[in-house]
Amino acid sequence: MLRRASFLIALLALFPISFSAAVTQVKPLVSLKLFPEDIDIAGISIANNAIYQFGNTPTGAYISALNKDGSQKWLHPITDQRALMVSAGAVDAAGNFWLAGVMAPPTVISAPTPSASTGPAALNPDGVVIGSEGAIRPNLTNITLWKISSTGEGNGRYELPLADPTLPIDISINKSGISLIAWQKAGPIFLNIDLAGNFGKVLKVGKAGTSLEKVIRNSDGSSFVTGSSTELFLATKAIGVRDGLINKIDSTLKITQSVRSGKKGATRNWASGTSSLLLGGYLKSPTSSLATITKFANTLKPTWTLRAKATSGAIVTNGSAGAFFAAYENSGKGTLINLDKSGKVITTYSFAGKPMAIAYQKEFGLILYTGTNLFTLPSVNP
Repeated sequence: MLRRASFLIALLALFPISFSAAVTQVKPLVSLKLFPEDIDIAGISIANNAIYQFGNTPTGAYISALNKDGSQKWLHPITDQRALMVSAGAVDAAGNFWLAGVMAPPTVISAPTPSASTGPAALNPDGVVIGSEGAIRPNLTNITLWKISSTGEGNGRYELPLADPTLPIDISINKSGISLIAWQKAGPIFLNIDLAGNFGKVLKVGKAGTSLEKVIRNSDGSSFVTGSSTELFLATKAIGVRDGLINKIDSTLKITQSVRSGKKGATRNWASGTSSLLLGGYLKSPTSSLATITKFANTLKPTWTLRAKATSGAIVTNGSAGAFFAAYENSGKGTLINLDKSGKVITTYSFAGKPMAIAYQKEFGLILYTGTNLFTLPSVNP
């Protein structure tokens, strides 16, 4: 039987480092591609020497692969007679892109029953069947995975029927399988899926007072889920108004560790994270609004942390040679920092807007997405 462990972590004990004090020059990022404001983009990532962009359309969803210069390599539309949407995605070791989303359940349409009538039958030479007025669009309840090859061909669709409206938030994939977190009104859920598309049991992670935003799958089939909560996990009570939360879930769906990051009177979260347990989030209190970046060990103990005045949380990604990237916004002015493995700032970059997605691949470089603009580094990527 695994021994349960819990930690109460107040990051006030950690000494924040000023970004500006460690930086002598700020370099502007280069705009790689400007997206039309009316296009829906649910996610951006890098894999297979391509930029993957996916989102939703009035008739379904799509995924496209872009070249390094921002031009399109291919486009794969996703349509169905049932309503659907996509909301998360990740690439497996074989190069397949797995889109996570949700679909409405199949609708069974019954044939109309003729009503009794003493008069002549109405003429209807075209055989048109008039449906009932005010038909309600069915809820999107069925978690769905679409598997797309690296060249844009569909390689399968996998579906898990559920009773309640659901929205996948994030997925993480490695050779041991797929981990998925999703929103439901009653509280977030977690589940495992194997690489053949077979869904495991659903685990409820807290109630409505908990929000999960990131999942990180480990090689042994366990996962870290991060977000925020006001609720009790493994006897760890809230520290602030709302705390940043990290839970470890083992391969048998047991929560074996729970760590809180909090400050009295403040709201915190962990909304971004990497496989090396670099987490990004925010701290908001009546007197401050900070982007927070913390590197955790596998034991979930923090090894270093950085904070900066910001109007957004921090998003993070792994770089090369043990380095990292983190981005945040302060009143419309964006900052990207390149950090070494000990948390020291190597280089600082500027951009306009709020960072929404960030990704890095050594052979390809770094991309940063702000909602309308796709940025990259101004020269050879570190």
